[in-house]
Amino acid sequence: MAKRVIPWEDCKPMDVSTKAYIAGFLDGDGSVMLQIKPRVDVRYGFRLQATICFYQDSGHEEVLRWRRDQLNVGYVSHRKDGISELRVNGYVAVKKVLLELREHVRFKRQQVELMLVAIEILQRKPIAEQFIAACKLADQISQANYKSRRKHSAQMVEEKLVRQGLLSP
Repeated sequence: MAKRVIPWEDCKPMDVSTKAYIAGFLDGDGSVMLQIKPRVDVRYGFRLQATICFYQDSGHEEVLRWRRDQLNVGYVSHRKDGISELRVNGYVAVKKVLLELREHVRFKRQQVELMLVAIEILQRKPIAEQFIAACKLADQISQANYKSRRKHSAQMVEEKLVRQGLLSP
């Protein structure tokens, strides 16, 4: 049975120890990702998808559900390899979570700060140069992550925008 999600403004604030605990999981078994994805129905032919993901053995999925309830955002999904994920997608939701956890994150502090800068750019409906700047931040986040299987880079997006005449070389 799906839990009813309470609007953020109606949620009671998390206490400091809960924030620190969840931030520790993000540092150890989580990831901060800003993925460049091709898309034909958007202005520059690519979109940037902001995601925070917490990973846990599916046998301990209740821990992910507890985190989802504390954050009041995200969804839990199951992978074929016996791992479950709590995924938080979207600029507004990711920004909210990162601002809650930011002061307690240690190992992924660089990714958190880069993501917050990128989200600020992207929420302003950026011009081409700003969009490329956000793509470069996505590259930096990816490089700071432990493992990455990137398919698209800022350079690829920039080259396409130059070919289309949307960006000067």
